[in-house]
Amino acid sequence: MDWEFYEAGGPIVLMTSGETNADDCSTGFDGYLTNETINGMIAQQQCGATVLIEHRFFGYSNPYNNLTSQSLELLTIQQAIDDLIYFAQNADLPMPGGDNVKPDTTPWVLVGGSYSGALTSWTMVNKPGIFHAGYASSGVVEAITDYYGYFTPIREYMPQNCSSDVEAVIAYLDEMYDENNLAALQSLKDNFGLGDLVHIDDFASALQYNLFDWQSLQPFVGPGAMFFEFCDALEVKNGVNAPATGWGLENALYAWGSFWNNTYYAYVCGDLDAETCLGTYDTTQSYWTDVSVDDANRSWFWMVCNQRQCVNMFPQKFFSPPTRQSSRLI
Repeated sequence: MDWEFYEAGGPIVLMTSGETNADDCSTGFDGYLTNETINGMIAQQQCGATVLIEHRFFGYSNPYNNLTSQSLELLTIQQAIDDLIYFAQNADLPMPGGDNVKPDTTPWVLVGGSYSGALTSWTMVNKPGIFHAGYASSGVVEAITDYYGYFTPIREYMPQNCSSDVEAVIAYLDEMYDENNLAALQSLKDNFGLGDLVHIDDFASALQYNLFDWQSLQPFVGPGAMFFEFCDALEVKNGVNAPATGWGLENALYAWGSFWNNTYYAYVCGDLDAETCLGTYDTTQSYWTDVSVDDANRSWFWMVCNQRQCVNMFPQKFFSPPTRQSSRLI
């Protein structure tokens, strides 16, 4: 926590890191204690203090020393809400007067973004009257099974020539799949250095990785960001930028494939072979079976899985993919 700006009577600004390890330096969550973020700006303006707590079953905040299905039964939205309430009502904060700043005497403000933003909203509705105010940014409050809309703003706001060529490649992949042209599909996988991937859906998922890099962009990020390197690889040829329509399918296949072979494969997979790194059908892989703590993917999948990953990762709990009515998020 940080109480640089705190004065008696000021608010306590609380945030949970959500679906990640709060102590991992690479995540930068300690920045949410400073006035470089909205949390610290609220604290500075209102003479308050900032507090960051780790979400249950993420990092090392675990009641058990494993992430088995049995242990994860205690990972629910309601439990997470109750944790926030319990902390606010019982914690003695390590600052002057920190044992006398409970919600009945001091305004508490709950802040969150993405999942923790949704958790902020749910907490304000589920347990009204504890937090004086809530601030939720990009709260994912609706569970959508096939959320293709995630990619819509990426397609609309990425460089238009890049989106044109990406769409051309995806359209070609879809066409070859619809025709069941196995030779063309294998050639396409080989082009990306992913010929050893057995299942075409794993290959298609791998291509999404370049678009997921969009989410890592920040206002201060320059042209060296991986997403922009990707688009430059597709759209800059002999020092010339492609027009808005892109260079077309042939160049897009060559350029995107070369980017994977020369840059992106090592970035994503390191020394692993393609099937080990990107395949999702071998349920003996440690990705599915390792129950060690501090595995954010496993904890997160427990909360949101609704397809094959449920059965692969938690066979003791799911014998078949859960129905919509039994979604773990709802």
